Amino acid sequence: MSESNLQITVIQLKADKTILRLDEPAWLFLSGTMSDGSEANFMGVKTTYTYSDHDVLANVTQMGVGAYVRAGTKASGSAIVTVNVALPNGTLLTDQVSLQVIAEPERPFIHAYHQTLTMKISVCSNDGTVFSTFEQCLETIKKIDRLTRGIPKIVYLSGWQYGGHDTGYPAWDIVNPKLKRSEDTSALHSLKWLMDEAFVYHTTVSLHVNMLDINPSSPMWDTYVERDLLARNEDGSLKKYLWGYPISFTREWNAGFTQIRMDQLIQMLPLQRAGTIHIDAFHQLIPRNEHETISPYHKISVEEETETQKKIFRYWRDRGIDVTSEFDNKYRVDPLLGLQPMAWHFGKLDPMKVPASLCIGGEGGDPRFGVSMLGQKTIKTDPEQLEGFLDEFCRKTLCWYYLNRLERLSDIEGVVTFSDGVTSFIENDAAVIRQGNVLLRSGHDLFVPALWNENKHKEIIAFSRSGYENRTWILPISWQDIEQVDLYHIALDGPILLERGVDAAHGKLTLSVAKGQAISIVPTGAILA
Repeated sequence: MSESNLQITVIQLKADKTILRLDEPAWLFLSGTMSDGSEANFMGVKTTYTYSDHDVLANVTQMGVGAYVRAGTKASGSAIVTVNVALPNGTLLTDQVSLQVIAEPERPFIHAYHQTLTMKISVCSNDGTVFSTFEQCLETIKKIDRLTRGIPKIVYLSGWQYGGHDTGYPAWDIVNPKLKRSEDTSALHSLKWLMDEAFVYHTTVSLHVNMLDINPSSPMWDTYVERDLLARNEDGSLKKYLWGYPISFTREWNAGFTQIRMDQLIQMLPLQRAGTIHIDAFHQLIPRNEHETISPYHKISVEEETETQKKIFRYWRDRGIDVTSEFDNKYRVDPLLGLQPMAWHFGKLDPMKVPASLCIGGEGGDPRFGVSMLGQKTIKTDPEQLEGFLDEFCRKTLCWYYLNRLERLSDIEGVVTFSDGVTSFIENDAAVIRQGNVLLRSGHDLFVPALWNENKHKEIIAFSRSGYENRTWILPISWQDIEQVDLYHIALDGPILLERGVDAAHGKLTLSVAKGQAISIVPTGAILA
């Protein structure tokens, strides 16, 4: 048979894995047999891929005649990928491969980040300026707990180590002595005390650390240079960027130094009880050099560095600790879905495809889905009175928490529809949230259930930035049997009773709210902490 008469008679599609998780693709390989029994030659034929379920699979990306496929994030289940090979003679050959997708975290997260106010507190700057000692931190945490009505909270301390923010890195073995309580023998004891005491106030205290940067002032500098663990430019010179000299995740991990540092920190502090840590600047591409790998000289690809990051995530999680970090797609090729539950600088992921329980923003994102608060600047600027904190909490985190409990059903013509008949949209530059005919938010006026207290009692928080008089609100459906309510002013020192036994018959409540005031509304007789 002449070569020109040879045709592909059989094709076969295989995947390198049949169970697909969120953090890695499945590679698809196409092979076949020619009419003379030889291996198929796919030159000159048209090859296309389709897949059966767009919720279960995110996409199929063709690479030559093969392809790779990533899991979707909306639903676990089975999906079929089909390859179609169109031969020059008009014959169409097809084959399929079935994939089982697990669209869930690799392991359950320790904390429910979509239902937790997660913030940072700056305790000391890199020039040694103390903003808050550990003792002062606890006082701030107490105030925040009162203002937020006991919502679950995580606080990461920035500047807790060496001489302040980002000093000493990558060393984590010294707690900043300037932050010590007078009655403790060391700052380490004071930090342990704070981490323990904060739980009383619905707050988990953990650390803000950095695993990328090193500077010549670090006690580990000479060792890391001698072991060649730092990133280098093509010519072999040390790479430098805005905040220091980056470390190669892969070279440090392979040398065993990453694991030693993590183990030492876990032994030093009760991080396993905290169950979370924040890794700042955990980039896959270096800022302002984002077209380069971290260490061009060592020929370590972005994909290799990313795989090492996954090992780091899993090492922390093996020890009962979640990792949160940033997510800026300029410096990330992979959002690490299923491994990283919360991200600062959020907003590059499609909220209709990525459920809040899988990955949520500490700040940033689409306000129609809810946006939480950082709080860091307010706490640093005014730790005594926390001016503006309550305003930000009510306008952001209160709504964010409420919407995150619901299933995201659709986003059509600017209106996001959630389960339980809830809709969220922007109207005349103002955010609006409704549950059926019940208005929960209109711009900076809010009347939103505080659902984290629902096991104790029903509670609604009413807030207004401008204030109003005698406005009538329709109570949510679950409040229709409540006839009287008590009103409390939410304050730094705790709830202050305003009025008992206010009429709420017929599912309506008339309120007057002062400018910037937040009021807690509970069924009459409910005991507030």
